[in-house]
Amino acid sequence: MHAWHQRVRVVKAEPGDRYGDVVVDTNRSHEIYKEWLAKTKPGPGPGGLRRPLWFDRPVKPTPDAYRTT
Repeated sequence: MHAWHQRVRVVKAEPGDRYGDVVVDTNRSHEIYKEWLAKTKPGPGPGGLRRPLWFDRPVKPTPDAYRTT
């Protein structure tokens, strides 16, 4: 799952916090991942591709990068 699609909560710094501190509940994150995975289809997709060739990407790989075999 892409990290930029995850919900975050920003709170004021508390005593003992340091610049750049980040707290992550990895157990909860893994639970959400398993829920998401249950909603997906197993790969590879049609034609043995990981992603459709028409899938828009900022830097598009060569077509052989999409093959799973």
